[in-house]
Amino acid sequence: MNTVDSVNEHMRARLLVNRHGKLTTDQWKDMVTEPLTVIGLLLLPGILILGPRLGAFIWGGFALLTLLALAALAVLFIGRGRRYARAPVHFAVLQAGGGFQPFWAFWKPVVLHDISGEAVRFGKRLTPYTRLQPHRDYLVYYLKDRDTNVLLSLAPADHPDADLWQPSETFQNRFARRSR
Repeated sequence: MNTVDSVNEHMRARLLVNRHGKLTTDQWKDMVTEPLTVIGLLLLPGILILGPRLGAFIWGGFALLTLLALAALAVLFIGRGRRYARAPVHFAVLQAGGGFQPFWAFWKPVVLHDISGEAVRFGKRLTPYTRLQPHRDYLVYYLKDRDTNVLLSLAPADHPDADLWQPSETFQNRFARRSR
């Protein structure tokens, strides 16, 4: 596999933004709206089953309930938006392990290793699928989100354009300011 072809256009765009310590607009939207999927999956069956019946009995209350739910969602999204707008983006050069992870095992966390050999697990991934080559070093940008790491972008460290994707001075300043 050619190293030039191993980094697609979407990943290049993410790397160029992440190298300044910022999230792309799409990454930020994905992190902020993440709970919407779970909320929808939990509420949809209830709305389909109980919605028409409850609407007939409490029509006036239904509008108030809807407004309260929308207000709660707005508060949730604003809080998450502020949190991720201020979260420090981390950078590391990590190595892929010796094992091969097939494409169909997409739910498994991505596991890379630092210089000391310690495993760094990424429970969430905001990157396009990239097949990692065993024992290869990668430039990795990620977020630490409470109990898990979120993979933002990665590229082979020996790629011809790797110098363009190294952290900038802005990254260092932003990381120091946001890590306090």
